Parts: sequence; structure tokens; C-alpha cells
Amino acid sequence: MTVADFMASYAAAATEIGETATVSEPQARRWLRGGSSSPLPVARRVLQHMWKEPVAQLLGPPDHGAANVVPIVELSEEELIVKAGRDSVEHAVQAASALDPSALEQLHAEARRAAHAYYVTPSFEMFTDLMQLRQVVYTQLDRIEKPRQKAELYLIAGQVSGLLSSVSWDLGYPDVAEEHARAAHTYGSVIDHLSLQAWARAHQVTCAFWSDQPRRAVRIAEAALTTAPSGTARARLLSVQARALALIGARDEAASALDAASAELERAGSDPLLDEVGGELGFDRSRRALCAGAVYVALGDGNRAEAEATAALELFGQMPDDVRWGAGEQGARIDLGTARVLRGDLAGAEDALASVFGLEPDRRTEALVRRLTRLGGVLGAGRFRGAVEAGRLGEAIEDFAERSLPRTAARRAIGS
Repeated sequence: MTVADFMASYAAAATEIGETATVSEPQARRWLRGGSSSPLPVARRVLQHMWKEPVAQLLGPPDHGAANVVPIVELSEEELIVKAGRDSVEHAVQAASALDPSALEQLHAEARRAAHAYYVTPSFEMFTDLMQLRQVVYTQLDRIEKPRQKAELYLIAGQVSGLLSSVSWDLGYPDVAEEHARAAHTYGSVIDHLSLQAWARAHQVTCAFWSDQPRRAVRIAEAALTTAPSGTARARLLSVQARALALIGARDEAASALDAASAELERAGSDPLLDEVGGELGFDRSRRALCAGAVYVALGDGNRAEAEATAALELFGQMPDDVRWGAGEQGARIDLGTARVLRGDLAGAEDALASVFGLEPDRRTEALVRRLTRLGGVLGAGRFRGAVEAGRLGEAIEDFAERSLPRTAARRAIGS
């Protein structure tokens, strides 16, 4: 187990027992060396939940007869170089008696890097990086008094919370994801930042409809659209609203929302937060097409779903690998496979899903698992019983879910 693994597992374990707690890298290293004084009560509860051992034994003298010793893996050369850069940023920020422009610039740059890294970084690794960045921001918020600087820090905290919402959902914690989204919206409210608020609400809409609460998702979207700026912010809200509407069978309203999202994208490109930062904060035609494919899958329209999913894949395919949202692209492949199943083309579905089933476990996010689970429900319909292709697809879906990221994250969190 690496130090980063321990920090992520600690945060996940805290969430499991209803605590809001994280651990800094220096503290984690002290614990892992056994060189720390008695932890605070909340830390004791989290550590005991993680390891199923009394804290006195965990942090006491080594038991040479113990069989289950977890080694700390040394950092690789690349990890060491990256860590050195981040340590420099953190120390420079903490060393400033007042947060000068260069320190704020460093934090904004870190938040922007994280927004783009989300597309290409495994979720567990991303979670650890975001928790570290959030701790730096929180530390500065506690010590800085200048209103303008606090506003900048609240903006960064909101971005980090929104990204934590995305990652928590990927890891299979929808309730935690919504908590982070609400936090992001609160930060936006504190500084009257309408784009941040709209982005956060879009995350809440997504959490709600994936949690089988599509009507609540529609209400959240409707309220958010009353204040959302035109362009990217509204395009995202309208697209996720369309997905929620489709889940309650509101076909015409969903189609209208998708059309409105397309119109908003024509006006996009000038938002000082969503467009300038980009990455997971952005929203483009590829993501609108991805949402549209999901809309028509939910409505059972295989022909329209295939057209939209194909369009999404074409748009994703035009992007360089280092800026392409891999999970989104695979989601479009699942929607394409589902669309073909809806049309009765099981062989075509197998072809569409081949690369999905080959994903490494740390790339198998919760959204992909949920999409495939819904496809499994379609395959279970009477018309496909006895079909060899349906049997193969069903088995592949079960195997995918069993070795998915949420299952892996849960195992790592409890140390099994």
C-alpha cells in the first residue's frame, strides 16, 4: 500500500462511518511509521474501522509475530518528481504571510490541472490528489482575512468540491457525491458566482437521476435554470435535465431540452470559469450527444439512440487522447450497444461493447456499471431468452460489475 492509497482509503473509511475526515500526507507517514502520538477521537474511530484493530495496537510497538504486515511501497521516479512539484506549491502557499497573487495563481493552476486530469486519471488517484488540494485551500481560508482573497479561495474550493463530486460518483458513492455538489453550490452562493452554482446543480441533477429520483432531478434543474448564465452552464443543465425527463417518460419535453442545449452551445465559449478552465468544468457537443444517446436509450428508441451515440463517438474520436474523456467515450459505446439490442441486433451490440469489457478495473466507473446493468435488464426480456449472444453479453456484464472500480474501491477501503 502506498501513502496515497492509505490517504484515499482513510477518507473512504471515514465516509462509510459517517465522518467527514481526511489525513494529511505528513500525518499519514507518521502513522505508518508508528511514530505518532494518540490520534484524536474521530481519527481513532476511522482507523479502527479501516483495520479492525485497536488504535493502541496499530500505533504501538511492532508485533514481530504478526502475519499481516502491509508494506509501504516507495515512490516511483515519476511519482517522486510530481510530488516534489506539488510540495513546492504547498510550501510556497503556506509560507506567504499574506496570499500574494503568485500564490493564488498557483492554486488556480492546480485546480485547472485537476479539472483536465479528471478525463484521463484513474479515479482513486484523482480522489487523493483532490483531497490534498482541498486541504491546502482550507488551510488558507482559515488564515486569510482579505475579502477578495477569500472569494478567490472559495471559488477554488467550489471547483475542487465539484470535482470530488464527480470522482465520488465514479467510485460508487452517490450520496457523498451529492454532498460535495451541495458544498460546491454553497461556495458559489457565498461569492455570488452563478456559473459555479449552475455547474454544482448539474452535478446534483446527475446524482439524483442515477439514484432513481428523476422527478427530484427535474425540479433541481428547473430551479437552477432560472439563474444559470447562457452558454455552457445552461447547455449542461438542459442536457442532464433531458436525461431525467426521459426517465419519467416525458419524451417531448426531453427532446425540447436537448434542442435548447444545442442552441446554448452555439452561444458557449466565453464563460470565465467553465470555458476558460475547461476539462470537467466544460461541456461541449460530444457530451451533449452522449446525454442525447442516454435519453433515447431510456425512452426505448433504438434508432435515435444509435444515431446520437454514434455522433458522440465520432466527436470523442476527433479529440487527442490527453484531452478525451475516456469514461464518457465508453459510456457512448454502452449506449450504442444498448441501442442495437433495442433494435434486435445482438451481434452488433457485442461488437460495440468489445472495448468496454476490456477496460481495466480502475477504469470501470459507477456510471459504466449502471449503464451495463440497465442493458442487462433489456437483455433479460423474453424476446432474447435462449439467444447465445444474449447469454454471452449477460455473463460479460456480470464479470464487468464484479471487477469494477466501485467494488475494488470498497475492498481497498476495508483493507481486504
